[in-house]
Amino acid sequence: MIFIGIALIAIFLYLRNYKILALLLFFFFITSGFNLLPEEITKFAFISKGSDYAFLIIIGIVAIEGLYNKGYFKKDHFTKYLLIFASFLIICIFYSKFALGLGWGEILRTCRYQFFWIAYFVFRHLEKESLEMLLKCLFFVALFTAVLFLLQIVVDKEILIETGKGHFWIFGYKVPRFYNQPDMLFFFTFMALYHNPLKGIPKYLTMILFTAALLGAFHRSLLGCLIISVIVGYAVSLPRLKKIYFIAAASVVMLFVVVFLGYKFIHSRTYSDVEAVVSGNVLETDFDMENMEATFTFRILHLLERNQYLLEHPRAMIFGAGLIPEDSKMVGKMFDFKVGLLEELTGTRAQLESGDISYSSLILRFGYLGTFLYLLLFLYLMVFFYKKRENRYAFFSFLYLILTIGDSFFAANLLNPVTFLLPLISYQIVQKTNNKILNHS
Repeated sequence: MIFIGIALIAIFLYLRNYKILALLLFFFFITSGFNLLPEEITKFAFISKGSDYAFLIIIGIVAIEGLYNKGYFKKDHFTKYLLIFASFLIICIFYSKFALGLGWGEILRTCRYQFFWIAYFVFRHLEKESLEMLLKCLFFVALFTAVLFLLQIVVDKEILIETGKGHFWIFGYKVPRFYNQPDMLFFFTFMALYHNPLKGIPKYLTMILFTAALLGAFHRSLLGCLIISVIVGYAVSLPRLKKIYFIAAASVVMLFVVVFLGYKFIHSRTYSDVEAVVSGNVLETDFDMENMEATFTFRILHLLERNQYLLEHPRAMIFGAGLIPEDSKMVGKMFDFKVGLLEELTGTRAQLESGDISYSSLILRFGYLGTFLYLLLFLYLMVFFYKKRENRYAFFSFLYLILTIGDSFFAANLLNPVTFLLPLISYQIVQKTNNKILNHS
């Protein structure tokens, strides 16, 4: 009950012009109390997660502001893409209800994260200085959670919300490995590296802490994505002639890497497993799921098996298989996927949800068309940030999105609202910077 009160207070604060404080409460809820509040604490009646309170806040603000402010929803370049995706989402909602017979509650639980894109209108109506202050405040919150994440490794105990723990060996030492990285960590790592609000020693200290926390989960894929992002950042900052030389040299190196990895892949067990999935012989293939889980082989097979379902169900290719939550009774009737993680409580294999790759859930829920429209929003932001890369907010946001797309093959990050909410703030800062320049010229 107390959290509903806080959510209502956040709406009140926003309307009373305490907008930064209100949005800090919004981000508090959408990150599950800045990754400190487990679901058991925030559950109340029909509300299951902290993000549901954030949903209440953003819907309340937009509804009231849109009612009283003429032109609140006026179209611009980005809203055209939002409108197209929103239209498709509405079609999916009615398809899930009337064609598949799903309940409204199940449908809303499955697609509610997509409604957070309307925060774009909230950010659009804030002053540039307010948006910059909001990012600075969140920067220090993210720094605090990054320190807590690193502290876990030192004390070998979970401090942030529990999501799983493992170990690995390095130089003969057993090192704890935690998977509960803070939601806002990646974005603010790039902000710390390329547009740090601090100066002197604190600046370099925060750069080290953020980078250490990003790498502290010891994901090789994440390390690779970070290196690629930094290299791309270096390349786009070069003068035109040097950029051409650099791209040519990098292309030659990448050619050798692709040939080498391709040769290894064709002669691996993964290749034969992939062939089995593509040919439709999933049930006849003996997958070693215990040794395969959380590997790239598992991710490839997970995606291909869901893709095979779409190929066998033409309507699902367009509208998806439906906005179905994992715990729906319809899941057992509609799906029987062999590749998936085992649920600890039920002992059954997860059919829809996966924290290991974004695209399996995307194509199942939205089909090919919806997935394309969803990714188009990210692509638009990437192109915009690249074109405006002289602006430091645009530059580090562009690199962040490169890492985000790369990491989406190894995590479900694209489905997390924080992934797109933070660059939406950068987008508005850059837009308002350009508008000021035009107004003064």
